[in-house]
Amino acid sequence: MPFRIRIFKPKKIFYNKSVAVVGPADSAYDQENGPIIDTYDYVIRMNKALVTWNPKNEKYLGSKTDILFHNFHENMDSGGGGPLDWNLFNKFGVQYLIQPRFDKNGWQWMFNYFKKYLNTNNAIYMLPYSDYKKISKLFDEYHPTRGFYVLYSALTSQCEEVFITGFTFFKTPYAEGYRDNIRDVKANKMHIQNQGLHNPDLEYEYFLKLVKKSPIKRISVDEKLYDILKFDSPELIKKVKKI
Repeated sequence: MPFRIRIFKPKKIFYNKSVAVVGPADSAYDQENGPIIDTYDYVIRMNKALVTWNPKNEKYLGSKTDILFHNFHENMDSGGGGPLDWNLFNKFGVQYLIQPRFDKNGWQWMFNYFKKYLNTNNAIYMLPYSDYKKISKLFDEYHPTRGFYVLYSALTSQCEEVFITGFTFFKTPYAEGYRDNIRDVKANKMHIQNQGLHNPDLEYEYFLKLVKKSPIKRISVDEKLYDILKFDSPELIKKVKKI
């Protein structure tokens, strides 16, 4: 492939490994799970997680970051993932920088990245075309969030264990400092509707199906997501553990 573009294969890389997925919702701060998160074989974060990093939050979030899913939009306030800064990424131990979209836009964003930074030292990864097509077909005219790409990649793999924190599907605010301009839940929902790009309710519906069908024997979630699942889908509670 041109430049340093590679295919990230979740089913191969995650096989028999423990995976922690840390999202941007405030629920990641309810428990001091940082030390637990850092024990996982692979820790996945997304978009602005590293550029908005605050060391005081390490007790909640851990610091290990093996994989970063990024939308390759570098703005900070209107949905972008922030600067693509390898000096920063290397400090956190990022092994895989993933732009998941295997389509024309995805290729254009990566081309723009290489043109801007002339970076031949660090590879960029994409999801397999087959995975991308399966995900995109679920949403018709909408685009999945980077968070959904992450959840799909983890839950359809045969990893030994997955822990999910910081995901409430916009039922609670972003964590403080992540996207403070739209922390209010109602304001954020209005922002999403006005953009017309994502459908959180549909993502949540498919997340429930992913959990139900997942081959993973140990699926753990944070307390807030556990309560959401318990209320909306009590039959799934038998399949998940609260941390």
